Amino acid sequence: MCSRSQNAARVQLGMSALLALSAAVGCGGHGGANGLSYGDNAKKAYTDAMDQVYDNDCFEAGPMLRNVRKQFPYSRFAALADLRLADCALKDGKYAEAIESYNQFVRYRPSHIEVPYARFMAAYANYKQIPSEWLLSPPAYERDQRYAQESLRLLRRFVLDFPDDELVPRAQKMAENAVNLLAAHEMYVAKFYFDRDLPRAAAGRLNTLLRSYPGSKFDGDALYLLGECYLDMKDDRGARRAFKELLARYPQHDRAEQARDELADLGG
Repeated sequence: MCSRSQNAARVQLGMSALLALSAAVGCGGHGGANGLSYGDNAKKAYTDAMDQVYDNDCFEAGPMLRNVRKQFPYSRFAALADLRLADCALKDGKYAEAIESYNQFVRYRPSHIEVPYARFMAAYANYKQIPSEWLLSPPAYERDQRYAQESLRLLRRFVLDFPDDELVPRAQKMAENAVNLLAAHEMYVAKFYFDRDLPRAAAGRLNTLLRSYPGSKFDGDALYLLGECYLDMKDDRGARRAFKELLARYPQHDRAEQARDELADLGG
C-alpha cells in the first residue's frame, strides 16, 4: 500500500512528474463478473489508467480515469481519478479547468487526505500563468500581475493551513518568486511616477510594496526612494524615518552612504 507521503515524494514541478502520483489501494465490496471484488476492480481500472499517466499519455488516460469515476463512484479511486484528471488538465495547459477541478475536489471532499495536494496544485496552476520573460516581450513586472497576486494569496494560505506538509518548501519558494515579481511591479510604477515629478503617487506605491510584499529583494531600494519622495514633498520627518529604516535593516546597501548623507543634511 502506498502512503500519502510516498505519493507526495513523487511530486515534481516538471509536467511529467505532476502526473506521477498513484494512490492507496482499496479493498472490500461485492464480487464482480470476473471474480474480483468491487474494490479490486476499481483498483485495476485505476492502475490501468495510471499506466498511461506515467507514460504522459493523458489522451488515453483521460477516458480511463473518467470511467473509474463513473463505474466505481463509491471506491476511494473515484476521488483519486478526479485528482489525476485535474493533473492531466494542468499538463495540457488547461489551467482554468485544472483550477476548477482542484477546487471542486476540496469543496466536495474537505476531509480527504489529498486536500493539501489539491490546494497546492490550484495555487501552482495559477503560478504557471504568471507572465514569463522572453526576448521580444516586455519584462514580466510590466505586465498584468493578477496571476501572481492570486498564486501568492493561495500559496500563503496553503502554508498557513498546512505548515507541516512536505510541499511547504516548494510553496514558500514559489511565494518568494511571486513576492519579488509583485514588488518589482510596484517599484516600476513608483519610478514611473517619481521620474515625472509625482512623488506622492510614487510614495504610495512604495508603501504598498513595503507593506504588502515584505522581505522582497527590493525593500532596500524602496526605502531609499521613499526617503527621496518625502524629501521632494518637504516631509523631513518621513524622509528621516525612511533613511533610518534603510540603514537599520540594510547597512551595507548600495544606497546606504547616500542615506547617511541625507540624514546628516536633515540633522540626523
